[in-house]
Amino acid sequence: MRTAIRNALLSAFVAAAIPLSGLGAQLGTIVAGIRDALAKTADQTQVSDFAEPGVRIRSAPGTSSDARGSGSPGDRASILRSVPGEAIRCADGSNNSEWFEITNRRTSITGFVSACYL
Repeated sequence: MRTAIRNALLSAFVAAAIPLSGLGAQLGTIVAGIRDALAKTADQTQVSDFAEPGVRIRSAPGTSSDARGSGSPGDRASILRSVPGEAIRCADGSNNSEWFEITNRRTSITGFVSACYL
C-alpha cells in the first residue's frame, strides 16, 4: 500500500513538474521579448525642434503656467507624451489645444510646450 501511494505521489509530482519546466522556458522567452520591446521603445523616442527662438517651456499645459525655461531652434526636444491643454492660436491661424511634455536636449529642462511651437 505504501509503495502504491509513494508511486502515485511520485507520478503526480513528475506530471506537475514537466509542464512547469516548459512554462519556465516560456516565461524566459516572454521576459526576453518584453525586455527587447522596452529597449526598442526607448530607442524610438520622438525628437523635434523648437519652431522659433525663445519658446517657453511651462510647468503645465497652459500659458498661465510658470515658465521653467525656454527653447530655440537647434536645442532639440525629446517628446515624452502628448496632452490636451489650453487652445493656442498658431502662426498659421489654426487653433491647437495639443501640448507636448518635452525635455530640452540642450538644457535638460522638462515641461510643456504647445504643439504650435514644435
